[in-house]
Amino acid sequence: MPDGFTRGTVTGYRCATCGAELPIDTLYPFKCPQAPAGDSHHVLHPVAAGPDPGLIDDPNPFVRYGRSLAWWAFAQAHGMTDQQCFALTREVADGFFVTPCGPNALLSDELGAEVWVKTEVDQLGGSHKARHLVTILLHLRAAEELGLTDRAQRIPLAIASCGNAAIAASTLAKASDWPIQVYVPQIDGGPVIETLTALDAAINKCGRVEGEAGDPAVLRFREAVARGAIPFSVQGPENGLCLDGGRTIGWELREALPAPARVLVQVGGGAFAACMGWGLREGYELDTVQTEGGAPLERAWRLAGSTDADELGRRWGEFMTPWDDPHSLADGILDDETYDWQADVEVMRASGGHPIVVTEDAVERAWELAKRTGVNVSPTGSAGLAGLLPTASGPSVAPGERVGIVFSGVFRG
Repeated sequence: MPDGFTRGTVTGYRCATCGAELPIDTLYPFKCPQAPAGDSHHVLHPVAAGPDPGLIDDPNPFVRYGRSLAWWAFAQAHGMTDQQCFALTREVADGFFVTPCGPNALLSDELGAEVWVKTEVDQLGGSHKARHLVTILLHLRAAEELGLTDRAQRIPLAIASCGNAAIAASTLAKASDWPIQVYVPQIDGGPVIETLTALDAAINKCGRVEGEAGDPAVLRFREAVARGAIPFSVQGPENGLCLDGGRTIGWELREALPAPARVLVQVGGGAFAACMGWGLREGYELDTVQTEGGAPLERAWRLAGSTDADELGRRWGEFMTPWDDPHSLADGILDDETYDWQADVEVMRASGGHPIVVTEDAVERAWELAKRTGVNVSPTGSAGLAGLLPTASGPSVAPGERVGIVFSGVFRG
């Protein structure tokens, strides 16, 4: 890693919207304490400081980077030792691994650039989504081990998702014997529903209601949380702890991909790009990719202009609004809103990056090209590659430029 880079140790949380702060020993630091009831425009971000606690030589990223994670700092603030944290990680995060990353000859030849690919399709749950969720579960399990909560009275988990996030959440919940409620769009059968059923998830299908703005699955999920369910979400405004474990993918890519480089990340809810940017930092430009059938982040970027970062959340309703009728082959990034858009704007600004909107034709061509690499990646998982394809106005990548993408999710057929 370049000199001066440090992951630090998480010392607490700060709300990106109102600036409220929470200490690291807070139980269930899911939502900003200053957020009014029903307000989803506040989000807690981890605050890291101090020297790098050092890497652990281990193939599991939640062991390797464990001492830089918020749940670990929470557990230690309540008296857990390093060895107890290691043991709990190996129990709860069993099966995770540092995923492969390297230059891809086929893509490099096709695009005339140095294209590096990080592949997440074989990660636990078939995508990067479980990274965001497992640190929430580690916090919950640490609270039980510390006697702060009662294992015999577990509160159900809840998530809204149309695919990989729901499968990742249900995989983790089943392994920990934790009940989970999954809120999905109004779909009939298919591999996702079959997988969720096999994982014993309580499936709730949510249709659109006339006159109601926003994703119906998210709205029903929020109602469940209001009734007492634990938000087991990959969106920061629903549970800021999801932004803890997601940083591991950025740290891994930074170790593998030489700087300087440009990294393109496909964006739905936005947590993936935020965590990638926080993990990469200096030496890497981060660009986000959305489709023309659903690009709320690019619209918010244009509307916000040079608005100060501390003002973005307070003016959420001006800049980030639900996209009307989102549609694309890359259906896993069709969130009505980019929920973690504040952090996405922050990391793009800091890195010199920008949002990219691609055509549906580019999404399809990127998927066909990705499949030629031999990776069983979904159209959503290869959507970042679409941002590198030539457009009517010319090339999207400079000759010989070093760029990184992530094949983020498996194709389930």
